[in-house]
Amino acid sequence: MNMKSQMEEKHIIATKHYSGPIPDPESLAKYNQVIPGAAERILNMAENEAKNRHKREEMMTKTFMLTTILGIVFAFSSVILICGLVFYAISHGFGAEAATIAVGAIASVAGVFIFFKRAKKD
Repeated sequence: MNMKSQMEEKHIIATKHYSGPIPDPESLAKYNQVIPGAAERILNMAENEAKNRHKREEMMTKTFMLTTILGIVFAFSSVILICGLVFYAISHGFGAEAATIAVGAIASVAGVFIFFKRAKKD
């Protein structure tokens, strides 16, 4: 038999993949060999990024809650104001005008609800 035919050539390709801000321990050790203190800097960077992300999410949640509360307060205030205006108009003999104000207010509120309901579907 021929030596060439007995020899086989094999190629092995190995890849490494990780996800997230922190590499695997072996890679961290290699970073540390190349640049002393690099592993600690990478870990600090990941910790700082997580802290900043948590702060942003907390701020967004607080802003959303504040916006929701303000929306409810202003909506309630508007309804009270419109009711007062309608009762004032009725008490001074402006029934048709009071009806127009009431119907307009109800149509506006209904329009807002319909608009947001459709917007949520999309």
